[in-house]
Amino acid sequence: MKWGYRPDNPMLNVDPVQHRSKGYRTWTEADIKAFRAKWETGTPQRIAFEILLYTGLRRSDAVRLGRRHIQGDFIVIHTKKSGEMVELNIPIHAEFARLLAGIGHEHLNLIATRTGVARSEKAFTNWIIEAAKDAGLPPHSSPHGLRKAACRRLAEAGCSTLEIMSITGHRNMKEIETYVQAVNQRRLARAAITKRAKAK
Repeated sequence: MKWGYRPDNPMLNVDPVQHRSKGYRTWTEADIKAFRAKWETGTPQRIAFEILLYTGLRRSDAVRLGRRHIQGDFIVIHTKKSGEMVELNIPIHAEFARLLAGIGHEHLNLIATRTGVARSEKAFTNWIIEAAKDAGLPPHSSPHGLRKAACRRLAEAGCSTLEIMSITGHRNMKEIETYVQAVNQRRLARAAITKRAKAK
C-alpha cells in the first residue's frame, strides 16, 4: 500500500497471533545455590543478588538503593506503583544485615560500578544475566526472576498474600496469589500423601 502496489491491506481482518507466556523464569533453590557458589560474599554480583532476593525490589528500585534507605532494622524506600508513590518498609533479615554491614565501598548506591557510577536498569539486567550465565544458570536468568523467587520463598515460609505484598509493593493480589496457591498445593498434596501412608 505504501508504494502503491495494492489498494488494500490484506492483514486488517487477520486475527493476531496469541502468545502464551509465564513471563520471566523464577529462580529455583538450585539456581540460588549455584549463584552463591560462583560469586563469593562481598563481590558486586553477590551483593546485587542478595539485595534482590532479600528485598524483592524491582530492578528500578534495587539500582538506586543506598545506605540512606537503611533506617534502623528496615529498608525504607519510596517506589512508584500503578501511578502512585508507595512507601515500602522492608524488615532487614539477620543474614541480610550481615551482608549489608560487610559492603566495603562507600558509593552512593549499594549496586554500582567499580567507579561508583549507578547502573541503569537495562545494564543491570544484562549484568545479572551474564553473572548467572557464568554460574551455570539457564539463559535469561533475570533480576525479575529473582524478585519472583523472593515471592516464592515468602510463600513457602507461610506468608499470606497481603504479607508478601507488604514487602514487594505489589498492588495486584492475583500476581502474588499464584505463588501462594502453588505452595499451598504442594503443602496440601504432601499432607494428603502422608495421611494416605498412615491409613495403610
